[in-house]
Amino acid sequence: MHERPVQDGEDGGHSAFANPSADRPVTEAFDELFDAYEQRIFNLVYRLVGDYEDAADLTSETFVRALRGYDRFRGEAQLYTWLYRIAVNLCKNYFRQQQHRSRVHAFSLDAPLEGEEGPADREIEDVGQEPQRVVEARELEAEVQRCLLQLRPDFRALIVMRDMQGLSYQEIGMVLGCPEKAVKSRLFRARTKLRELLEPYLSG
Repeated sequence: MHERPVQDGEDGGHSAFANPSADRPVTEAFDELFDAYEQRIFNLVYRLVGDYEDAADLTSETFVRALRGYDRFRGEAQLYTWLYRIAVNLCKNYFRQQQHRSRVHAFSLDAPLEGEEGPADREIEDVGQEPQRVVEARELEAEVQRCLLQLRPDFRALIVMRDMQGLSYQEIGMVLGCPEKAVKSRLFRARTKLRELLEPYLSG
């Protein structure tokens, strides 16, 4: 499964899915929805759970739940924020199951670049870069991943959605079911904690 850039707020096939016609069955419109948002949802889930196979399974389950729950979608939120909410709730269940089993997981997350729209590429090297810059970028990426591991899950989710995937505060609030003001406050705390964790490396 390969990542591809997705612009924030990209509509994809959501209009067709939200307004199916007698001549256009829901399943056909749903295929367009899947094509439009599968990579974006996968990237979110993968950064949260850190396991490729589990992320693939949870992504598939997200769209299964969406299809099953289509009749309950009233259009009060954009479809991709509705999908995000389903995916985040599935991840919460996943974390609870892992805690119950007392299993330790490693996470693989890309560095949160402010203003980045859509999912980041997993491969960071640029053939035009000098080798030393590539090495330094890889080292920074590894350190960010290590520090992200130390954040509590809700802080990690905030950084992923805002700094990696470019969701607005309002959209994140809709996903998490909390006021925009609370999103900003929690995100500030998450970023502060991440900076504190990165400080030894950045100042070294």
